[in-house]
Amino acid sequence: MVNLEIRVGEHITGHLLGLPFHWDTLIQSWVIMLGLILVSLFVTRRLNQERPHGLQNILETIMEFLREQMAENVGPAGRGAFPFVSSLFLFILFSNLIGLFGVPGTTEIIKSPTEDLGFTIAMALLVFGSMLYYGIKVQGLKKYILSFFKPNFLFFPIHLIDLLVKPVTLAFRLFGNIFAGAVFLLILFKLLPAGPPVIALIIGIFVGVIQAYLFMMLAMAYISSAMEDSMEDEEAQEKQNPQIPPASEGPGVR
Repeated sequence: MVNLEIRVGEHITGHLLGLPFHWDTLIQSWVIMLGLILVSLFVTRRLNQERPHGLQNILETIMEFLREQMAENVGPAGRGAFPFVSSLFLFILFSNLIGLFGVPGTTEIIKSPTEDLGFTIAMALLVFGSMLYYGIKVQGLKKYILSFFKPNFLFFPIHLIDLLVKPVTLAFRLFGNIFAGAVFLLILFKLLPAGPPVIALIIGIFVGVIQAYLFMMLAMAYISSAMEDSMEDEEAQEKQNPQIPPASEGPGVR
């Protein structure tokens, strides 16, 4: 049987300016960010537009898929959010998957940063800030504030609660699913004989990918909802003032 040294939910705690933080989450987050930056630099320095191959092919396929998701769920108005959403997806994806690997030379398993509630709250606050930013950018500050009073002022508390609940549910959904997955994998590791449990690895990859995808889709939905009023107004204006193509002059008209 595998003698695991890991305890799910426990972290290496440090203090900075009197505030506690988790060393393991901090280090793993920076390792993932550094890895993504190095891979991006490596691929972009060796771009081959005529004959893409290897890692470039994989990254281009992922970026094209994410771009299509943005176009379908956010539309042209949210095109500027693509770098943020795509980076968020890749960061959370590898934050989920890093927990499937072990520490070399030991039986200890690396904990996913997304098993830390503080980490998922930080990710949710980034999405919350992007909602406010793109909502104000597209609609304007005055119009965005007035959208909370539609269809009348009695709906203001409902809109406000809805806005504040979104980052809370986003953070706890990601944390709960990844934490539950870590507990499930820990049980499998203890029950199965020594050796790589392939089934647990497949399940872990599936859960990690799905949770990163769901987080990204919810982020897109929240950003889109923040710009919704402006997009609806543009569509209504286009219907009221359809563009009529100019009549072409016939051969006999001068």
